Amino acid sequence: MSTDPIRKYLKKIGKKGGEQRAKNLSAKARSTQARKAIATRWVRKRFGASDFKSLALPGAEIVDAGLNDLIEGNQVSVNALAVMELKPKLRFLGVPVPNVSFKNSSARQLLFSAMEAEHGDMAYARFCSLLERLDSFCDALAATTTIPKDSPHRNRRWYA
Repeated sequence: MSTDPIRKYLKKIGKKGGEQRAKNLSAKARSTQARKAIATRWVRKRFGASDFKSLALPGAEIVDAGLNDLIEGNQVSVNALAVMELKPKLRFLGVPVPNVSFKNSSARQLLFSAMEAEHGDMAYARFCSLLERLDSFCDALAATTTIPKDSPHRNRRWYA
C-alpha cells in the first residue's frame, strides 16, 4: 500500500484537530501560543536547539524563563526584567527578545526593585550576581555562534 494517501489523511486529521483546539482557546492564548512557536522555531534554526538550556550554557535557565515570561505577557518577573536589561546584547547574538517598553522607569530599576522586595538586604549582591550570570551567558553564546559574513556588525563588538 502506498504511504502517500496515509500521510495526506493523517495530515488532514491533524490539521482539523489543531483548528478545533484553536477555536477553544481565547484570542490571547492563541496569540501567546503562536509567539512561543515562532520563538522556538527561530531559536532552533539559529542555534540548533529549541531552548538554551539544552545547549548547556551558563544562565540559560534564566534566559529561557525570561523569554517565556515576556512571550506570555508577564513583564514584571525577575527573569523577564533581567532579559530586558540585556536585550541589546541578546538581540545582537540572534536571541528573539520581544519589544517591551516601560513608561516610568528602566528595566534595570524595576529589576532591582523586584529583587529588593524579594531578597531585602541581599538584593544588591544577588542583582550583581544575576547580571554577571547573564553576561556569562552572552559570552558563551557569542563563543559558540558565528556572525554571518554579510552582517554589518561583523567587526563590531556586541557589548557596549
